[in-house]
Amino acid sequence: MNKKTITKVFSILSSTAMLPILSSINVTADTVTTEGVKYEFEKGISNGAQIYTDYTGTTDDGLPIDLKGASCSFIGQKGTSTSVDINVDKAGLYELIVNYAEPFDKNKKVQYLNVNGTNQGEVSFPYSLGWKNLSAGIVKLNAGTNNIQFESYWGYTFFDYLIVKPADESITNLKGDKTLVNPNATNEAKALKSYLADVYGKHIISGQQELCGSHNYSGSESDFAYIKEKTGKMPALRGFDFMNYRGNGLLWDDNCAERVIDWYKNQNGIPTVCWHWFSPGNIGKKGDSSFYTKDTTFSISKALTPGTEENTAMMNDIELMAGKFKQLQDAGVPVLFRPLHEAEGGWFWWGAEGPENCVKLYRLLYDQFTNKYGLNNLIWVWTSYTYETSPQWYPGDDVVDIVGYDKYNAKDGKPNGSAISSTFYNLVQATGGKKLVTMSENDTIPQVSNLTNEMAGWLYFCPWYGYWLTGEQNNPVSWLNEIYNSDYCITLDELPNLKTYPISSTIDPKITYGDLNGDTKINAIDMALMKSYLLGNITEFKVPIAAADLDGNKSVNAIDLALLKKYLLGNLSIFPSNGK
Repeated sequence: MNKKTITKVFSILSSTAMLPILSSINVTADTVTTEGVKYEFEKGISNGAQIYTDYTGTTDDGLPIDLKGASCSFIGQKGTSTSVDINVDKAGLYELIVNYAEPFDKNKKVQYLNVNGTNQGEVSFPYSLGWKNLSAGIVKLNAGTNNIQFESYWGYTFFDYLIVKPADESITNLKGDKTLVNPNATNEAKALKSYLADVYGKHIISGQQELCGSHNYSGSESDFAYIKEKTGKMPALRGFDFMNYRGNGLLWDDNCAERVIDWYKNQNGIPTVCWHWFSPGNIGKKGDSSFYTKDTTFSISKALTPGTEENTAMMNDIELMAGKFKQLQDAGVPVLFRPLHEAEGGWFWWGAEGPENCVKLYRLLYDQFTNKYGLNNLIWVWTSYTYETSPQWYPGDDVVDIVGYDKYNAKDGKPNGSAISSTFYNLVQATGGKKLVTMSENDTIPQVSNLTNEMAGWLYFCPWYGYWLTGEQNNPVSWLNEIYNSDYCITLDELPNLKTYPISSTIDPKITYGDLNGDTKINAIDMALMKSYLLGNITEFKVPIAAADLDGNKSVNAIDLALLKKYLLGNLSIFPSNGK
């Protein structure tokens, strides 16, 4: 096994050692409360934003807008922004609470969140005629001054104040749960989930979506050849699409199932499968891409009603698809299965009629595949968003193993290498830290420096094929080469034998990194012990030697000493070996 083959998960640092401390040094906070430190936007930095005091008005439909009692900043057209400089004593993860009003769109307005000039994702601001508090997510802040900016995307939002407080450690201490929602999961599925849990937060697994359709022609493997040519590596995870497997006499067998089997059995790779589900039986078809709402009138509500034409056609599709997954199960192949993706966007028919019906359909799929057809080789992935409405779309902890997010945020013809840590931790928070969180699709792969600096522990990345991978405005070759050849990224050659990977938990709850004398504290005494060990004056500690391996490279050396020094100086909040 090489340096990134992980067979061990180390314990989380003691809570007393990693609590970030807020400060008002250099930058004066407007208010210090028990909930954090408060900063007023109207006293911050405006770029085309308007400042109002005691604002009142009416909406287009005549409803009163009453923002009296406050001064605020308003961003309108795209390109305007409002920001505040805040200060923290210690680098670490912090939650941002924003007080806002958004009276112009009865659905929502979405704005960019930028931290120190780097985009950290998008924040959705639901309709509100008055002031309302909203968590904008959890972000990494540096010791000292940081700039928090909201940049107009959809615009037309009022901002009153920002509260900054240390993030809840029960969320930021990433823990990989090895338990699958299907109690009858195959050993292969258990072994794969065990591996995923072990690397979660410590490394990111490289992935790539393949070109849809038959692969018996020149150029069908062009994306993988491109990665190999530019980086010398191959992705550890491969995305497949079962879109051509259809019931009702519409099957085109493009041998995708056979490619999944080959990827796992012969290449030792991780397979993930999505399903662009054409309208069953071509019912309601208006265009060739009838998985899109614009190309079909297929009704999910009718499909969920027994006895309808839509229900019969849908169940035929499910039966045929189950046969393909049974083919994989018989071959001993586990799969990350991601059905009904991007439902909340509404552009696919399975999301066109709202969350209730979509959840019903997802749970129907789980029941049919698991209980009727006995498919125990599936690891279930749900693609989510971070909107206020997203919890309504979540199918439930009992039927979801992994939560995914499809990231497409390159803009203005330029790549976006941010790790969007705010989005990541919003998703972690949404399930109370119980589910692994992954970047199930993306354009720009986050730069490795951002992944580690922003403490965004995405499980894997998986660019869509073609332009989304090869376009310089999405993934510059230098960035691609850097991530694939970094210690943080796991490539195909660095995977362990997935078929024999240990299933049982390997967490050692006794280890606290940096605590070398077992007193549950990390201080100058531990620094002295580390120096003595490196000088050869002592040969062991009172605790397992792994507690001194702060960078997780299976050795103790000067790098670990430097990390401990940075921690004690407040320039580091979590050691790399702890998964950050």
